[in-house]
Parts: sequence; C-alpha cells; structure tokens
Amino acid sequence: MTGRTQQAFAHAPEWMAAEMPPGYQTRLLELQRLSADLDAMDRIGRVLWETGEPLRDAVTAMFEALKCEVDVTPGTVEPIKVKLGESRRLLLLVSGAAGPVEKTDRELAWAFQAVQFAAQNDRVVFVVNNDPATPPPNRPDPVLPDALGVLQRMGVDVVTTATLFKLWRLWLEDQQKARKVLERLHALDGGPFVIPPR
Repeated sequence: MTGRTQQAFAHAPEWMAAEMPPGYQTRLLELQRLSADLDAMDRIGRVLWETGEPLRDAVTAMFEALKCEVDVTPGTVEPIKVKLGESRRLLLLVSGAAGPVEKTDRELAWAFQAVQFAAQNDRVVFVVNNDPATPPPNRPDPVLPDALGVLQRMGVDVVTTATLFKLWRLWLEDQQKARKVLERLHALDGGPFVIPPR
C-alpha cells in the first residue's frame, strides 16, 4: 500500500469498510496482499546489498522462502542451519566483510571451527557479499585466492549472495530445478559455487 493509503486505513474506524461501496473491501484486501508480497520480496532482495546482521536476516528469509527448515540464533556468528532432509544440512557462515575476504580474516577461523563441529552430513558454506554498493555483475572476486585455497582445503563451499539471489529467482520459476541446485551445493566438497547458465 502507498503511504497515504496505509495512513488513511490506520486512522479509519473498524466499521468504515462496511460503509464503503461494493468492491472496496476486495480492493483493500488485494492491496494488503500485494503489500505483503512486496515486503517479502524486498526482505530477500536485501541479500544483494546488506552486510552484518541484516544480511543474516535476509539469507534466513531467502532459505525460508525456499521452504527449507531454518535454525538461526540472532546476534551471533553461529552458522545458520538449513535442513535439506532428515540428516543433511547446510551450515551457512555469513561473512560480515564488505570487501574481499583475506587469508588473515577471523572469519576463516570461524569456518575452521564450523568444520570441526559439523556432523558427517553437514556442509559448511561461506556466504559472501563483497562490495554491496556495486551491481552484482561488476563485483570483484569475493575471496582472495590465498583465502579461497584455505577454504577449499577445509572443504568449505563459497557462495556469493548474488548466487543465492539467482537461486531464489530460479525457485520462483522452477522449484524442482532450484532443489537440484541446493543438492549440488551440498554435494560440492569445497570451493566456489556457481549456478550453471540455463
């Protein structure tokens, strides 16, 4: 709803809708539905430009939109746990860096710790959103080569938020294909993950 429509509706008494001409209630409900849809899409779109806790929230919202069971502890660096079945999970480590990740970044230590505590069927996934002010096609590599080598040797998958956004867009078009992409992400044994062109 537009700001003016929301304000008018918020100040109107409850009985007002019953007094309005036919079609008013239908239009009002449609506006509310569209507004809720836009809010949900906007929350997911934030994976492209947020950092820190807001980015963790956006990543969580995206996997919830993919109908995954998500377990997250807000305000921590603990991985976001995404169930892909009875025993398989993605453990998402959301980078707080706004620039490329270096070998000396403490986030690599968090990745190592996540690998140490991961169960047999868990896959640790490092989620990066470097240079969020730049359009996704123009962004530099999110992880410097020496840091990427460390993550690969640990068996940690690396995925950009732009790739996650593509996954959500694919979900809107074809849920089975999107589920297969999630399965490929879980099957990758470390290194960068991309969605192949269609």
